[in-house]
Amino acid sequence: MAEPNTLLLVLLFLAVAAGWVLGRGAASRDVPEETAPPSQYYLGLNFLLDGEQESALKAFSEALAVNAETFETHITFGSLLRKRGEVDNAIKIHQSLLSRSRLPDVQKNQAHLELAKDFIAAGLLDRAEQLLKDLLELSEEHQLEAKSLLIEVFEASRDWEQARALTESQLGEVRENDPHQKSAAIKARTKLSHYYCEAAEDKESAGDLKAARELAERALDWTEESVWPHTILARLDQQQNQPRRAYDRLITAANMSPERLPEFAPQLIAISESVNCRDELSPLIATLLTRREDPQLRVILADEYRARGDDVKALEVIKQGLNKKPSSRLLMQALTLLGKEVATPEIIEGAQKLASRQSAYLCGVCGFHGPSFYWQCPGCKSWDTLHRPVR
Repeated sequence: MAEPNTLLLVLLFLAVAAGWVLGRGAASRDVPEETAPPSQYYLGLNFLLDGEQESALKAFSEALAVNAETFETHITFGSLLRKRGEVDNAIKIHQSLLSRSRLPDVQKNQAHLELAKDFIAAGLLDRAEQLLKDLLELSEEHQLEAKSLLIEVFEASRDWEQARALTESQLGEVRENDPHQKSAAIKARTKLSHYYCEAAEDKESAGDLKAARELAERALDWTEESVWPHTILARLDQQQNQPRRAYDRLITAANMSPERLPEFAPQLIAISESVNCRDELSPLIATLLTRREDPQLRVILADEYRARGDDVKALEVIKQGLNKKPSSRLLMQALTLLGKEVATPEIIEGAQKLASRQSAYLCGVCGFHGPSFYWQCPGCKSWDTLHRPVR
């Protein structure tokens, strides 16, 4: 199979040939009409045949004259380079397009948008932000995509205030009672709740607990389904010597979203100890398991029984889980509880390795997987889509 770079250049070779043919019939040109392909075209072909891919890329790019007819070829090629990680070359192509005075405004605006995407990919967020703000003034056609990209820039730079303002303006344009737009409204509300949560955590880190509380409470205004405002408020309650209120908040969160309990179980256990309510956790988790069969919840419940010295009950919980929804974590727990009479240390170690090799979290939108939990998926940038797969 040919190398990916070689395939890319072969495509460019064909694009240059097609662009040259189209360029000959253009009504307006940046270069005089030629009766044969430009010399750079043949030079690029020689570089390609000799395996000098970087030189071939440069020659082919120079060979394809920029005009209204070949514009889409340049845009497509620049986009392909960006997706392949060759952001510097993509930037050069799109900046070259913007420098062409004869291109119509609609095409310049498209190049404007692509260049902003290049800057985002390169991490040049301030430059991308300015380009997108300019584009919002220049083009109505690209308003929707420019706003979405600008929100992405604000998220990446943790400018939650501007992200909130722009998302709220988008939400104001959505008819929430329209079934076709309901999904977009839900996503916007979820994002807004997370923006407030992120800002609350930033204020908490800075020691401004009053502002953090106000922001976390405002996060609750945007969605009733998220547990994260409750976990932030519980943490703030703890810091302000209100452990019982913190405990009640986390119990509410556990009942609201049992699948999220593993993420804040350590916080709940610590608080329950401080208010002498840890004995209440076992029946709570057992009740949650009747609503949702979850190996992670079974592991937590078994750990609670073991903490009270009831290994028999813990093993019973694990065995039930292995029958209903087996996982490597449950198997590891069972082997640990059975001990050396049934399982050798090597078998237990093997089960531990099996569990550790599997990703702890999986995005339900793009399939991103990794060992750490994030509110926002690092892959597709969706919010609250990472979950623990059965393992």
